[in-house]
Amino acid sequence: VLRDEFHLSNAQYAAILNAFLITYAFSYALAGWVMDRLGVGRGLTLCVSWWSAAGMLTALARGPLSMGFFRALLAVGEGGGWPSFAKAIAMWVPANARTLAIGVCNSGSSLGAMIAPPLVVWVTKIYGWRGAFLVTGALGFLWVVAFQIFRAFHPRMKQTDRGQSDSGAPRVRWRSLLRYRQTWAVFFCRFFADPLWYFYVFWIPEFLARERHLNLASIGAVAWIPFVCSDIANFTGGYLTLRLQRRGWTPNRTRKTLMLLATLLSPVGIAAVFMKSVAWTMTFICIAIFFWIFWSVTVHTLPGDYFPPHAVASVYGFAGTGSTVGSVISTWAVGRTLDLTHSYVPVFIGIGLLMPVAFLVGTTLMGRVEPVELQSDAAGLPAPR
Repeated sequence: VLRDEFHLSNAQYAAILNAFLITYAFSYALAGWVMDRLGVGRGLTLCVSWWSAAGMLTALARGPLSMGFFRALLAVGEGGGWPSFAKAIAMWVPANARTLAIGVCNSGSSLGAMIAPPLVVWVTKIYGWRGAFLVTGALGFLWVVAFQIFRAFHPRMKQTDRGQSDSGAPRVRWRSLLRYRQTWAVFFCRFFADPLWYFYVFWIPEFLARERHLNLASIGAVAWIPFVCSDIANFTGGYLTLRLQRRGWTPNRTRKTLMLLATLLSPVGIAAVFMKSVAWTMTFICIAIFFWIFWSVTVHTLPGDYFPPHAVASVYGFAGTGSTVGSVISTWAVGRTLDLTHSYVPVFIGIGLLMPVAFLVGTTLMGRVEPVELQSDAAGLPAPR
């Protein structure tokens, strides 16, 4: 709908997506640093309020330039969400259940993405696309109210807000964490693998419209299905991890096994571009997303496996920057490839082959999955181990 109204080329559409992603890359790293200082409660309240307001303001867009601006504004607030829940899990969830907890949190994203297509189509048909931005943005403010009620019944949240939960921990500067190869392992795991997720989120509706010739209502009827699979995978991957560790598997063996399983099976999504029927197209996309989620919940757990709670959000935020930088590059490449070749075949192949690259680079840097020893900045730069 937006492409037709603003007469956008593939490259212009990619540029709008990248306005979000480039800003997200910077806000992710900054948000992780801020969350380690503000705490989960105050930090989440601030970032979701910003995110919601920016979402509603998008209804004011008048063309590709203003649309890109509002998408960038959205990214400033959105960057705080993921580091916040990673920090909360590292503080409050036992180590053997963290992947399951990550899966539960991750499933919220998938559930939202599942609800969004039919909801947005319905709102757009009644109130237009501007109404869709107003409605979805307003939902965030409802969450903020619910979160304040939740905090009132959980006094420990107030302790976190005051920044006292880690008062006994040595202060570690953000840049000192970059000296650890484990930090870079998580960074590159997300740099190479996360573009697959962003491709399916950003480009599949477009693919279904241009290549499978579905109208808006038909897209709304099927575009939610991969996110149901994503939701199931979040719980399946998390529960499988919990069971394996209860059977005596080490975090090192568990994490790497799930990452290898995802690497072997997620590239099956390449077959989707060669299918003629919508049913088979969606089947292979669902398989790719299902096993990519196994990778995602595992990699999201790694900052908490390696680093103490007072450093988790900073490491997670830096890894999120890797995710968005990789996705900026891939989004530009997708738009450019489509404009040059007018074919999704090289796009699906290229995106599908990123997972093996992520596995090779990531596992080379990871070493054993076990806690690293951090030194206080007062004692000088830490000696990486």
